[in-house]
Amino acid sequence: MGCVSARVLDEEADRAFRSGDYSKAAARLEEGLKEEGENGNDRLLYLLDLGLTYHQAGEFDKAIKAFQAADRFAEVKDYTKISEEVAAFVTNDNMKVYKGEDFENVMISTYLAMDYALKGDREGALVEARRVNSKLYRMVNEGKRKFTQNAFARYLSSILYESDRDWNSAYVDLKKTLELTDSLPGLGRDLWRVAWLNGMREDLERWEKKFNLTAEDLAAAKALHPKNKKAEIIVLFENGISPMKVPHPNMQSIPTFRPRYNPVTHARVQVDGKDTQVDTFPLFDVQSIAIQNLQENYDAIIAKKMAKAVTREIVTHKLMHDDRPGLAALVWIFMAATDQADLRSWQLLPKDLQIARITVDPGVHTVLLNPVGAVATKEKTVSVSAGGKVFVGFRTIP
Repeated sequence: MGCVSARVLDEEADRAFRSGDYSKAAARLEEGLKEEGENGNDRLLYLLDLGLTYHQAGEFDKAIKAFQAADRFAEVKDYTKISEEVAAFVTNDNMKVYKGEDFENVMISTYLAMDYALKGDREGALVEARRVNSKLYRMVNEGKRKFTQNAFARYLSSILYESDRDWNSAYVDLKKTLELTDSLPGLGRDLWRVAWLNGMREDLERWEKKFNLTAEDLAAAKALHPKNKKAEIIVLFENGISPMKVPHPNMQSIPTFRPRYNPVTHARVQVDGKDTQVDTFPLFDVQSIAIQNLQENYDAIIAKKMAKAVTREIVTHKLMHDDRPGLAALVWIFMAATDQADLRSWQLLPKDLQIARITVDPGVHTVLLNPVGAVATKEKTVSVSAGGKVFVGFRTIP
């Protein structure tokens, strides 16, 4: 069993993914997954990146299958054998089955929600959007972690509920979104509209005052009433690529996240060849969450490294006492050399998740994304019925 992660070393799949050759990336990841077997140390990593590759290729059923397998694998709590724990203790954590960071577990359900939404399965998308916040609730209340609720998942579920004409549930999630961010463009108009659809007249004045809603804002909100036969395009924008795990500059045997270059802050949406004046807005910062998650684990990581160092000293001291200096030196060198930082992480995640909503007439439309600081994406064609909502996804990597 090697000391370095097979998935981390697999640059071929990464290059194919970043160049947009998703069929090649998927083939390589499928091959790696087969090589890992049912209980391989990097099995979860291959499943995660395979799911994301199929997601980007628009093969949502295959993506869902991979993410569901990853979710089941990540939920198993006791699959690390004692022998693997001992081996990892005296060498390095790469010899253990990768369980995933907490934020990665949350991202599995986030991507499942997106995939169901993109394929038009609102019920499946809602189930996964609720699971995102359920997982976060357990981490905060049972695991005593510092995670906050996911504004992206909350807002996505509010849109899905509204699409199902469950105005009350949509209103609950919009208010939860407001608790997490009050800077999302159009949120005040959304709150006013759904309060209006719910018949909550007492709340209308509250939202008008809080967000300084104009007559034009209220007209735009009312335009999305089902009887007005308008429709909506919901753009899900995955911006950039997540930070990379590297050895910490001050202690090479522990990992740290290094952000990767990304000049894009947001994108302008174009529909049917015309600028919509609607920009995407970041609702989930994967990069910040990844860095925060790892920092919260530093105390445990450093304590384990210190315990390894003490063990190394005890073993070599015992060998020296037994007059075996040559073996003591070899053991010390081996344990020091193999005590490497575990650099495994979900390689292909975006830097952040963004969203935009565009009101349109029912029919067939072309949608194009112009990332500010990068080249435009390829156009995508969507069809939406009167009173309906359709989701379309984009990804850019500088």
